[in-house]
Amino acid sequence: VDQAKTILAAAVRRMPTSHKVYLRAADLENHDHAKKAVLRKALEANPNSVTLWKAAIELENADDARVLLSVAVEKVPHSVEMWLALARLETYDNARKVLNEARKHLPTERAVWIAAAKLEEAQDHGDMVDRIVDKAVRSLDKHDAIVSRSQWLKEAEAAEFAGAPLTSAAIVKCTAGRGVDDEDRQRTWADDANAALSRNAVATARAMLAHSLATFPTKRSLWLQAVDLESKHDTSSSLDDVLAAASERLPRTEIFWLVRAKERWLAGEVDKSRGILTEAFKANAESEPVWLAAVKLEWETGEIERARVLLTRARERAPTARIYMKSALLERESRLYETALELLEDGINRYPTFAKMYMMGGQICSEDLTKDRINLDRARKFYQRGLQHCTDSVVLWS
Repeated sequence: VDQAKTILAAAVRRMPTSHKVYLRAADLENHDHAKKAVLRKALEANPNSVTLWKAAIELENADDARVLLSVAVEKVPHSVEMWLALARLETYDNARKVLNEARKHLPTERAVWIAAAKLEEAQDHGDMVDRIVDKAVRSLDKHDAIVSRSQWLKEAEAAEFAGAPLTSAAIVKCTAGRGVDDEDRQRTWADDANAALSRNAVATARAMLAHSLATFPTKRSLWLQAVDLESKHDTSSSLDDVLAAASERLPRTEIFWLVRAKERWLAGEVDKSRGILTEAFKANAESEPVWLAAVKLEWETGEIERARVLLTRARERAPTARIYMKSALLERESRLYETALELLEDGINRYPTFAKMYMMGGQICSEDLTKDRINLDRARKFYQRGLQHCTDSVVLWS
């Protein structure tokens, strides 16, 4: 080791600008104070070496590193790494000053702007994040800094993984449309969201869909994509927010009302679910799925009379074969068999080719009522009428 030190000392004298020689000499020292002495001498001879500054800073504690970095950025102002490292060690106010100074020296370096946005996000200054990123994009364009759309989206994902989802969202918002033809935007953004999800960048995907929906607020496929994302990757409250927004934008699209009502019901919020379906009726007064969802809610929560009233209204306002079928089934399960049979007769008169009503009528007469000849004849007649009107029904033939 001593011989190696002697050789390296000679090498330093012959090649004082070789940072590799100094780094090797520092490695041979056993104590940090000796390593620091070697690197200080190295920096005296090579004050513009980023490599030597990094090596020297790594040996220091936070306070001493901050002092060294403040000198380093003066000696190597072109090093974005030094500026960012110094900003990380400073207080909020000082970090802002450091990053502002960095921008003066590095006007085409996007990392400085992104660091500034992250700094504000860390202080819960969400309103500042969008402004900084927007200003960053415009400033970089002004200075002819070439940053492709794909590079920006990579920065968005990196910001998310660094714990800065607001910065990620701001980057997406400000750059998603760059270089994309108007007619390709919806498809491109949907693909971008899926690609981000494939890399587990959920916040970036969410931001991309939010931007897409701000541009195309009535595109059902985008809302479905957003609902799918929230149902798989976040809390029930965020899913409810998306479903509420989708229902507001597309009130005639039943699926959003129905999924939202079901989610609230499963969460134990029956009254809220009931309220959602009430709103759904206003936009979809004749919708069979909405009526049946409301009936199911009341039925399965034990509110049989509420369910009965809803079915009565449904038969008046939005009659369908399934509405009559559910009406009869409710009465059957309530053991009001004759009422069920009356409903089935009404339903059969309206919808004579709906095989299930004949089947239920036959089952009530043969299984639920007293098993005498009269009721068995009634059952047989239900099946026979069903076969006349529903010749292709396998169930009735069997």
